[in-house]
Amino acid sequence: MAKTCTISRFMTSSVRALTLLAALLLLPACATQKLAEPSSGARPAVSIFERKLTDIAADSERQFALMEAGQISQDDFERRILDLASRYDELIHDNPNHLDLLILYGKFLRRVYQNDKANVMFAHADRIDDNVAVVKQQLGNYLAEQGQYAEALAYYLRAAELEPAEAIYHFGIGELLATFRDEFAKEIVFTNEVLDRQILVAFKRAAELDPKNKDICFRLGEAYYDLHNPLWSEALAYWEGVAAKAGLTPFERDVVRLHRARVLCELGRRREALALLRDEVAPVLAATRTRLMGRIAADDAAEAARKEAAAQ
Repeated sequence: MAKTCTISRFMTSSVRALTLLAALLLLPACATQKLAEPSSGARPAVSIFERKLTDIAADSERQFALMEAGQISQDDFERRILDLASRYDELIHDNPNHLDLLILYGKFLRRVYQNDKANVMFAHADRIDDNVAVVKQQLGNYLAEQGQYAEALAYYLRAAELEPAEAIYHFGIGELLATFRDEFAKEIVFTNEVLDRQILVAFKRAAELDPKNKDICFRLGEAYYDLHNPLWSEALAYWEGVAAKAGLTPFERDVVRLHRARVLCELGRRREALALLRDEVAPVLAATRTRLMGRIAADDAAEAARKEAAAQ
């Protein structure tokens, strides 16, 4: 199966819970504001179609929230999803060229893993208006999932060009380049040096645009050593900066501490790394802490053996 360009490369499974796919499904204003925000002045009449579409979109979010909270069974959720899909299909049948409808239905289909059908919706939306960033991005997602990384990059770049202030589009570029860097380099689309530079540029730009987004913040930190030529000193400075920030949860502080320890190991500063690892971490991170401590012990043993051999 082809690689997928997701945030699943990000830290541990818990910290990576918000995948790039999910992040890209957070629909920007281009689709929702048209329906939800009345213009200033007199309030326009809401058509029956608009009311139906707004109701379906709201009901969709409600069902996903209920399922996530464990308040409905899987069978009940699936039944409700089928009902929502039927309602969307009815609207599509009567309004096949409505841009907002196509985008919202495509988003819904992605969330229920009907990616092929979702791509049909986004491709049709693109034919109607080829200057909608979220549509370009969703088409890029699909191509990335099919392993068509070069074609996906073209769509991601166009999305960022259309909405340069939207952090998630720059994030997507960085994640795509990082995920498929070997393929890009192998086909000489980019050199490793260019890839390293562009990966950092993309993630840094995303972090600048959305500095409160912890997923983007953490992914940027990891990007320093995702590179062909890792920047360990820069990575340490970055993670120390993150550690000094207020507002981190205890779990996030554990994650940052493990990152710092790993980077210190890479820099040969094992005693400092070990000091960071003395305290326990969240259970889901315990295996990572154990691996790092094992690495330090192995490195210490190897160094002692070298010294002994040199002394003989």
